[in-house]
Amino acid sequence: MIKVREGFSAYETWPFECLRCLLVWEEEYLVRRMSDGHGNDVVVWTREGTQVQPPWSGMTCPACGCGSVTTFPTGYLSHQAAIARARAAAAATPFATTGGRGHSPIMTYALLAFSLLVITSVEVYEKVLR
Repeated sequence: MIKVREGFSAYETWPFECLRCLLVWEEEYLVRRMSDGHGNDVVVWTREGTQVQPPWSGMTCPACGCGSVTTFPTGYLSHQAAIARARAAAAATPFATTGGRGHSPIMTYALLAFSLLVITSVEVYEKVLR
């Protein structure tokens, strides 16, 4: 006797934002929910016919390749279109204002660390001389 698994499939669109370059985009998944025959629920995520990890696991930014990506609730961007446009404009602004050269966050952190080092060194130097 062949046991038929009960279940259903639905398309879900998940919005993402890269925490590095602030790119906002959406991915569409076919989500199959079914029972494994032992009372356990099974969820299979596919994108373009290929089985993939769930959206909250292992996503990378298509623009910069960064793995620091956040998700939003399904349908969030359709309700927050103005926010999405503002974020897209903010992501494009650094490149437009610097003549095509974006500022690396590493350089910002390096300058901050150097400034703190100089301030700390001055304070230590003053205490040694006193």
